[in-house]
This record gives sequence, structure tokens and C-alpha cells, in this order.
Amino acid sequence: MPTDRTRALISHELILKTDSDKLKTEEADCVKAVIHNQETKETEPIGITALSPTQPSSQIVSPKLSPLKHAFKILASFDCSSTTLTIEQKKELLTMEESLKELADRAAKAVQDNNHLIAKESMKQTISRNLDRNLIRYKEVVSEVKQVEQKLTALSAERKEIFRSCKKMKMELEALGKEWAEHEPKAKVVEEEEKPVEADGEE
Repeated sequence: MPTDRTRALISHELILKTDSDKLKTEEADCVKAVIHNQETKETEPIGITALSPTQPSSQIVSPKLSPLKHAFKILASFDCSSTTLTIEQKKELLTMEESLKELADRAAKAVQDNNHLIAKESMKQTISRNLDRNLIRYKEVVSEVKQVEQKLTALSAERKEIFRSCKKMKMELEALGKEWAEHEPKAKVVEEEEKPVEADGEE
């Protein structure tokens, strides 16, 4: 993301044409700030050299920072004794400014997307925890249902046993009733026969 200092440098270069006296001092300061602590040769232009293909991968500039590095390279290549910018340099600076704005928008979008992903991940974790709790409760309910089913099976077996017992007792009762019906007339005959005998004994 471009800093305020970078934006100031680019804006400064765009107004050099209208203030040539002020340009000499400000442009020199800008270039010195960009190439601070860099070793230069008298016969070589001041600038940032491109990376060679043989350099370690750790030294390769990130694609997100390359437009900013390129802008610094353009600023470093300016001739401090010159009071004007070429049309090509102006175009490149404008292009770099647009690229920096685009990078800022992309960075903001990346932060927004990251926050969105974090919110979704939090929601996912919450749903996962709720699902785990529901699964645990489901297993508990299934276990309770099995226990109830076992009790119902036992009660059903007990009911059938009671029914068989009642049916057996009913059959026995009916048999006794028939047997009593058969013996009742005989008992009356015996009772009638015993009455005269008892009367003779009293006399």
C-alpha cells in the first residue's frame, strides 16, 4: 500500500513544470531520499538495478511491490540538473500512480475478503459445535428409545404370560363347573337316601 511519502514524491514530480526554481531543490531531495545509502559511480546513472536470474529467490521482489519499486527506479533515474520531465516520464509516473491506487484497492479488498473468511470460519466452527452436540443428544435419545423398547418387550411378554395363565385358569374353572354339574344330581340322590336312615336312627 503506498505511503504518504510516496504519494508526495509523485505529486511533486507532476508540478515541476510550473515551478522550475523550486524544482531544483525538491527534485534533488527526492532523488537523494530514494537513493539514500546507495553507492554510485561518476560515469553511471543513479538507479536501482534489475535483479539477475541467478539471484536467490528470497531476493526477488514481490509482484505486489514491483510497481512501487519501478516508481522509485524512475525517480532515481532523473537528472538532478534538469528542470523538466519528459512526456514519457510523466506518463510513467501517472501509470505508476494508477498502479499504486490499484494496489491500495486490492489490499483493501484482500483485507475485506480475509475478514469475510474469518467470519465464515467462525460460523463454520459454531455450526460444527452445534452439530456435535446434536449428534451426542441423538445418540442419547436412541439409547433411551432402545431401553424403552426393551421394557415394552418385557411388558408384552409378561402380558402374554398373564393372558395364558388367565386362560388356563378359566379352562380349569369351566372344567370344575362341568364336574360340579355332573356330581350335583348324584349328591342330591345321596342326600335324599340318607334322610330316611337318619329318621330311623332317631326312633
